[in-house]
Amino acid sequence: MRKSTKELALCSMLAALSVVLLCLGGIVPLAVYACPMLASGALLAVREECRPSYAWCCWAAVAILAFLLGPDKEAAALYLFLGYYPLVQPKLETIRQPILRWLAKLALAAAAISIMYAVLLYVFCLSEVVEEFAATAPWLLWLTAALGLVVFVVYDILLQRFVILWRRRKKR
Repeated sequence: MRKSTKELALCSMLAALSVVLLCLGGIVPLAVYACPMLASGALLAVREECRPSYAWCCWAAVAILAFLLGPDKEAAALYLFLGYYPLVQPKLETIRQPILRWLAKLALAAAAISIMYAVLLYVFCLSEVVEEFAATAPWLLWLTAALGLVVFVVYDILLQRFVILWRRRKKR
């Protein structure tokens, strides 16, 4: 019973931290993409310390609260469609060949972001996103997507390094 209570408390505190980070994405304009990554980084501790069902519930709770409370729906959508990545990263790490592993990771990121923008543009019809895409040259949109994948690669590497640090610290 005591371990379950600790897991629940940890999930609750990190979920609250993630929601606050996602709300900051609406206040600081440049943090629209950084805040969802930081918020999903909090799932790393949940993944390492809690059972998988708690980790997935934590992700779902943060995604729902971000849409309800967050001022920036684009940051909330990015968390919804790609914030679960720290939870699926260990499964992708089991792919033995590095080229296939990276292709699978990049395909997941590209598909998630494509679906996210399709939902934002065609389902929710967010006028800010529609106007931004209409005013931007197509080559610049492709460059932005490519740079987004580069940032995702850096994010993946950082997550791997943080796991190593977390496990070393836990051994002490």
